[in-house]
Amino acid sequence: MGDRNLSPAVGIAVGAAAIVLAWWLGGRWRWVLPLGVVAVGVVAALVLRVPIAPAPARMASSGLGTLAASRMAVGVLLGGLGAMTLELLVGGDTGPGSAAVALGLLAAVPAGMALLTTGMVPLALSVGLLLAMIWVRWQRVAGPQLPIRSLARQGVLVLASLLAAAALMPSARLGSAPTVLEAILLAGGVTGLLGVLPFSAWVGAAIRVGRSEASPWRIWAIPVGVLVGARLVATSPPGVALPLQELLLALGVASALFWGLRAVLGPSATRYSRVLAADSGLVCAAVGLGSAEGLTAALLLILAHWLGGAVLGEESGTRSQLLAWIGLSGIPPFGGFAGRILIVIAAAPVSFTLVWLLLLGMGLQLAAAASGMRSTLSSTSSTGSWRRELIGLVAAAAILVLGLVPGQALQAVMGLHP
Repeated sequence: MGDRNLSPAVGIAVGAAAIVLAWWLGGRWRWVLPLGVVAVGVVAALVLRVPIAPAPARMASSGLGTLAASRMAVGVLLGGLGAMTLELLVGGDTGPGSAAVALGLLAAVPAGMALLTTGMVPLALSVGLLLAMIWVRWQRVAGPQLPIRSLARQGVLVLASLLAAAALMPSARLGSAPTVLEAILLAGGVTGLLGVLPFSAWVGAAIRVGRSEASPWRIWAIPVGVLVGARLVATSPPGVALPLQELLLALGVASALFWGLRAVLGPSATRYSRVLAADSGLVCAAVGLGSAEGLTAALLLILAHWLGGAVLGEESGTRSQLLAWIGLSGIPPFGGFAGRILIVIAAAPVSFTLVWLLLLGMGLQLAAAASGMRSTLSSTSSTGSWRRELIGLVAAAAILVLGLVPGQALQAVMGLHP
């Protein structure tokens, strides 16, 4: 095994070490910040060394499959670890506790297996383990409330759907009924991870456990759902891929409109979770488009929420929260606008009706973000540590930079094009 193949493992180790050091050093900012800068540089260099591996021609329905590293999958894993580090640096004493940090580190293992494996059965088991770990932690935090129990049932349905789809794969060529059924099962697994309608237990559960504890949905489950869905769309036969795309498009748009409206009308304490659910619907629709542009837009929105979500996890109104709401609002040229408008552009060749529905979803997101900005301005601002506030401002300002990066450059970095 050459140095080139060791790059993903070394990068993940560096990212995990940065999180552990930031956690242990706590308030010793003179060490945390330089270590963070060094870790980001090393990780970025290693991710760019990962070869752009072609997607497998078919997901293996039997056996354990193989592990295939791609730049996109490794980048999502390392990005998740970086998002966790940002949660720690911005949150401070009010951020995730030691148990939540341990969950975030351990969740990288099943998330990595789901992203790297080519076998359907290991994929289903990895996704099931990821959801089980999150549910166990959230139940300890919030108790056996109805939204938490609903999330457990949703996790079981996701696991059962993916396992059943793996069993149906060999019979996909026998007729139209098995292929449509397989598409429905695959869509159930993907949408259950993303949290779109009708699998929206994530939203209620995330509201119950608090903003800092809810980060595993944003950091791990949604990105895994996006990449797994994109791979299933790309590698499935046409009889399965076409109905799967139609289901993802329909459910994604419906979820974006529903949760966008709920975010506008709902209380400020639950607004960000509903905005995240609406954007999860948009990325689901982007995956359903089955194009490189749609996948780029989905990953761009995920990155914007990795940055903005950590800042909005604070409980009091701050200047960084205001800037984060602006970045996620959909106002050009911020990252929130760039991600959503790329989805609209990718949908233009498909249907003008779809374009108008997506534009309506963008408008609802803009209105919800405006309400969030108004709530932040009217709340009593308590900035706390100026260092945490500075990091929050930098993270929120980075969302603007995302909107200024050319789409082709993003696709090259993500491994969509050489």
